[in-house]
Amino acid sequence: MTGLDGRRYYGDVFDRGFEIESRTGGAAVRWDARTPNLLRYEREAGGPGSAAELKVVERSVELPSEKGWGSNELIRVTTTSSAFGSSFDVTYATRVQRRWRRATTSEGDRVVEGLEIIKTYRVLDGVAGVEMPTSTLKSTIRLTRPYETRGPQPK
Repeated sequence: MTGLDGRRYYGDVFDRGFEIESRTGGAAVRWDARTPNLLRYEREAGGPGSAAELKVVERSVELPSEKGWGSNELIRVTTTSSAFGSSFDVTYATRVQRRWRRATTSEGDRVVEGLEIIKTYRVLDGVAGVEMPTSTLKSTIRLTRPYETRGPQPK
């Protein structure tokens, strides 16, 4: 991408595999950065909802500016459930909105702070009812490096 300053910039692919593995406590995750919109995972414990497929079906990205950057994704989640001796797929939709900004700690280290809002919706007859979420989760996220990012301090 060429920025407004005429310089060439490169993006990164969000590591969905690492994120889901961290959030699920070590599920077996299958994800490939060459097809970043599809992820499958399975928890060793088994049971309802222990395996799922996540597919990004819609994405918009807010490019970086002085105020920060963000993304808005609609994800189709498919799990398998069973009742009365037969199994069937359960599908629902999830809207994931993230907003990021650069910041510094009180010690001067660089960090990235974020706000994440996840809303889950029912899917009936293949249509997501995005007017009324069935659940909403709001999280603050702080990304730091395991080492100092500030230069040498004056003595």
